[in-house]
Amino acid sequence: MVLALLLLGCAKHVSWEVQPQPAYRLSSLEVSVVAGDRDCKRVADELASTLSARPGVRVRPDAAIRLELRGCEDAVDTTVATESTYYGMGDHKGVAAEQRRYDMRGTAQAQLVVKAANQPEVRLDGAAEREEHSPWVSSTDLELPRSLSLRESVRRELAHDLADQLAPLPATIRRTLYADPEPGTARQLHNQAVDAERAGELDGALALAKQAYAANPTAAEMRYIEDLQDHARQVGYALVDPDVLPPKDR
Repeated sequence: MVLALLLLGCAKHVSWEVQPQPAYRLSSLEVSVVAGDRDCKRVADELASTLSARPGVRVRPDAAIRLELRGCEDAVDTTVATESTYYGMGDHKGVAAEQRRYDMRGTAQAQLVVKAANQPEVRLDGAAEREEHSPWVSSTDLELPRSLSLRESVRRELAHDLADQLAPLPATIRRTLYADPEPGTARQLHNQAVDAERAGELDGALALAKQAYAANPTAAEMRYIEDLQDHARQVGYALVDPDVLPPKDR
């Protein structure tokens, strides 16, 4: 524990924002949002509201790009979980105290069709899932919770999933830097990799991260290599050498 605290004291954290690449790049950020059927009305309203709050996006009914929601489905499944405690001593030996709760799982899915003049239709699939649990109570006090709020929450998350595919919000990258590392050590190489990553030089960052791992093959250095690859995928950058493990470990 003392060693871990000392190591934490030798490190600091840095963060910066990157812009994720959309799953589909719209030719214009002026769009209309419509429900292809009645079941999609609530999700369409949520999507229009979510997109309107995204930087640069304008939702207007006469926009040249039309976003049409189809095949909207949502469901809430409810189960009862039981927890029993058996007393092994005293007057209550062998007596069980039982508690119960409701576990609810909400799911939603839909297809978003992107339509624009003189362009082929593009279809994007969206999905969302959310769980909620009621408090543990005695069997006699258990009351069925209302599923309406969970259903609305999962519809809202579905709208966010679809919005992220078209106009993703900036994402925050967080990394660890080591204070005053010795020249030529794994920690110095790690810091140099982070500096390269912050400058957008992802291939150079990956090469340095692999050198840091080769000098000190720890789980933390391997996670950083994997995090670098996730960063590249997120922003749509094709790494020259995407392999995770350094050559000597393959």
